[in-house]
Amino acid sequence: MTVLVDTARFPGHGRWWAHLASDTSTEELHAFAARLGIPRRAFEGDHYDVPEERVEEAVAAGATRVSTRELLRRLQSAGLRTPKRRGEKVLASGVEDGVRVDVVRADVVPLPHGTHYLVTGPDLVEVAQLTGRVRGFRRRWSRTPTGTVVVHDGVCVGEGVLAVPAERWWSPLVAPDA
Repeated sequence: MTVLVDTARFPGHGRWWAHLASDTSTEELHAFAARLGIPRRAFEGDHYDVPEERVEEAVAAGATRVSTRELLRRLQSAGLRTPKRRGEKVLASGVEDGVRVDVVRADVVPLPHGTHYLVTGPDLVEVAQLTGRVRGFRRRWSRTPTGTVVVHDGVCVGEGVLAVPAERWWSPLVAPDA
């Protein structure tokens, strides 16, 4: 078991925050966080945000103290680092057909996928027309020798914007030439 914690050096909500991560698996990380009583809402796709006053408790429970740079390097080496942009919150991560899948809360679908179309039954709606009404998106990603490949394949929009099938929360995206 290798759970890592860095120094609390990230400000937010009037406190300083550290990162708690595993270079083995997210399952291990969730179990460790649960033992410490850290709420699941603190999970950010590949790490938990932990307030400064809980860092020593994490170390006492078995976490290894490392620098932020080392924590990131080990997450990347293990293939567990989740790509993220400012304003995004990864709500869930999993694996489908050997590829990582994230459900992300965000106000926009990142480009170039903002020019893609949303499937709405027999019709297609350009995603760019939904500005301000997007609640999040679904993305598939994997690491290759040439870098990270990310494909946004679904979007969640506000109620009443589109008719989304009851069996899923998202609508699929298609490329303009599809």
